[in-house]
Amino acid sequence: MGASASVIQEYYKAVDYWADIAGKKDWKLAIWIVGRNDVDLVDKFLEIERSPVGQFDDIFFRFDTPYRGDDDEYAAQLWQEYAGWFEEQAEEKDDMLKALRHDGLLKTEYRPDTSAEPTAANLWKEMLRFKECISRLENAFFCIYFPPEQSGEFPRTEWFGQVLKEGVPQGIRLTTIDLKKDRNVALDESPEVVHIRPRFDMAAALHNRMARADTGNDLIAPENRFKQQVTAVMDCTRKQDLKPLEKEIRKLLDIAGELKDANIRISALFIASEACYAIREYKSSMKYSDKTIREAEKAMKDGEAAGYSYWKMAVSMKAAILTAEKKREEAVALYEGIAGKAVERKDPYYVMEGYRMCGFLRYEEGKLEQAFEYFLLALAGGSYLSEDIRRSSTFTYAAHLALHMGRQVRAPIDIEVLERQLHEWLGEDWKELVENPSMRQAEARRKGGIFN
Repeated sequence: MGASASVIQEYYKAVDYWADIAGKKDWKLAIWIVGRNDVDLVDKFLEIERSPVGQFDDIFFRFDTPYRGDDDEYAAQLWQEYAGWFEEQAEEKDDMLKALRHDGLLKTEYRPDTSAEPTAANLWKEMLRFKECISRLENAFFCIYFPPEQSGEFPRTEWFGQVLKEGVPQGIRLTTIDLKKDRNVALDESPEVVHIRPRFDMAAALHNRMARADTGNDLIAPENRFKQQVTAVMDCTRKQDLKPLEKEIRKLLDIAGELKDANIRISALFIASEACYAIREYKSSMKYSDKTIREAEKAMKDGEAAGYSYWKMAVSMKAAILTAEKKREEAVALYEGIAGKAVERKDPYYVMEGYRMCGFLRYEEGKLEQAFEYFLLALAGGSYLSEDIRRSSTFTYAAHLALHMGRQVRAPIDIEVLERQLHEWLGEDWKELVENPSMRQAEARRKGGIFN
């Protein structure tokens, strides 16, 4: 198919658009401003992020309560919906507490405290209380998705504006979808509000899907079945059982084979790898990662634009598994490979991440000189990012650890050079970003499987 559009390719565009803002720490509301044909795609992206195979570290939630113009009533209904997530009669697939207990992530038992006044501000505080009960979320956000209003009868500009005025606490983010020709949340961009204006080609993607569909029966078109089977695979991960998951994965790969599209075939393999990783079946995840890498390398040779995207995600997945298993030499080799390929592709973020992880693994081994050199390479790669991204991404962690290592293995004059460079890269307040108390957790070496 080459460069012809597919729904899967458009989905990965949505992933990239979100990646552009995910590392920025200051925003509170992200508004997707899209055409009517693109609403479903963004909605599906956000739904996938709610599942175990989402791409990002943040935890996504969705409120379906419709806004009907009364702010107080709406807040009370949001509270009611939130409390309903934790009721005993909740369906198993929606039972968050059961899933968290199963994964060993629930530090303390949690029940919603509905005694507070039912305001939006109190709801965010209650959700943060829930967040504190869950392990490994220190640097993650709760991202709350408000689907677009279907009727458009009740604009939500004032409601979101008032919520921002009252204050959205650190650790909480909001997102919604708005129509560019019929704005329902007409807030201007600001430090707190980011606009995502994606350029999708859904018309071409849908045209191509229809062209491949079986005549007169789109319900059995392979691409439509593929989309349904992706959902089936994601739902199956909730069972935490490899046997039924492998069955659903085989179906997914069979349907992908029918589509004769290299990008879809590669995406199916990567989804299989992610699904196995989500249930900690690392051997199976590694198997599908290797297959994804081989197919992605072929795609890159054939000039497929998406080949490199799949390749770097699959190699990162494989490296994460090796890191979790403490096979550091193999993991370092992969992360070095990611950084090297990213240099070729002019992808500074993955240059930074590849070398940063090499540095972290050498640090775990106590090889401080090598760790320091890798962190310097990470900073050099990250220096090609915009200052805004540098200030809000893992660049600051690399900087913190570079200083931490450097002070142990290099002369003070070398550290002074590094500090001047950080001032240039991060601005006047670089010390506040790099040497604040929250950064000290970056110095902790793993005692358990935090990558599990």
